[in-house]
Amino acid sequence: MRIKLTIEYDGTAFCGWQTQPSLRTVQSELEAAISKLTGSPASVTASGRTDAGVHALGQVAHFDTDKDMGKKFVGGLNYYLPDDIRVRSAEVVPSDFHARFSAKRKTYIYLMYEADFDSPILRNRATRTPPLCVEAMEAAAKRFLGKNDFVAFRSTGSDTLTTVRTVYEASVERRGGFIVFSVTADGFLYNMVRKMAAALIEVGCGKMDALDVGALLSGDASFTKVAPPNGLYLYKVEYEKATD
Repeated sequence: MRIKLTIEYDGTAFCGWQTQPSLRTVQSELEAAISKLTGSPASVTASGRTDAGVHALGQVAHFDTDKDMGKKFVGGLNYYLPDDIRVRSAEVVPSDFHARFSAKRKTYIYLMYEADFDSPILRNRATRTPPLCVEAMEAAAKRFLGKNDFVAFRSTGSDTLTTVRTVYEASVERRGGFIVFSVTADGFLYNMVRKMAAALIEVGCGKMDALDVGALLSGDASFTKVAPPNGLYLYKVEYEKATD
């Protein structure tokens, strides 16, 4: 049977999602826990790879197993997992469900705080910035909406065939002492959200404006800055209602 997991993790001490020899990754820890619980080797597929230092509140993954443990998968896996990974839910899904290819929408958030020094508490949870104009950032974020070519917001290393993506929601707001950039799309390119966040920080500092962001989307300019990974969270992955 195929099991769909929703996972939360603190990416600080991980070298990303994907298994790498001799490195600590989310995938390797999760597969080890599944193997210990079920007694069989496991191969886990995620909705998408997160880089070193990137967090997740709602990563989705699937694996196949002969063990029918129902909701006991949650408690069982969390028993074997380290404290910086937790399975939030587990459910049996149809065999054609695929954590990556069945996904319809993904939402990321990028968390920032304005300060003169690095907070020891927030250092690995949010990105420190100088004072920012949130109103200008919000106006620039609206430029991302719709179907656009995000080639300027892709870092090298991506194996995708097209750089066109559709952004359904994009906003910047102050929330509880933080500045939160939230974006929902049908998919994301490698480092796309971190480059979008970097552009918005430039706007907030007065170094760019909404027109400059529009120029990047039209292919008339290039953009090389990438915001740090510590402020990025995979917030939610959405599927067809039948597998929600």
